[in-house]
Amino acid sequence: MCAFHRDDNQRLCVDGLSLADITASYGSPLYVYSGSGITEAFTQFQAAVASVSGKVHFAMKANSALGVLALIGRLGGGMDIVSLGELARAQAAGIDPADVVFSGVGKTDDDICQALACGIGQINAESVPEVSAIITIAANMGVVAPVALRVNV
Repeated sequence: MCAFHRDDNQRLCVDGLSLADITASYGSPLYVYSGSGITEAFTQFQAAVASVSGKVHFAMKANSALGVLALIGRLGGGMDIVSLGELARAQAAGIDPADVVFSGVGKTDDDICQALACGIGQINAESVPEVSAIITIAANMGVVAPVALRVNV
């Protein structure tokens, strides 16, 4: 069921609230998300990957609103990030760094070092040179880096 719908008077509503009433209270323009809609979609997707012990990691670039991120975290989801700024935002939303996957090209040595220092769940390496850099940085820090190699066939 779509969380956004028209009521009997043809007013656009979300989660039982009229969007006209919401904008009257908060002004416009305004972003409005459906907590129940996000919960339903997340729950369905998590159920689809549960049989293989999968975990949903939300791509923060899709939506970085703290309320959305926090809801996904409360539902058991992790985050997929591409920068230390997104890592800080995930933590501000209550996401444990162990539930964060650091993806993307152009990670600096400092990015890798800070990610390892906070206990990042996984670093997705984009190239063999990046794997070498991660190995060197982790060895210098005395930690084992959780790395996955991203391959483009």
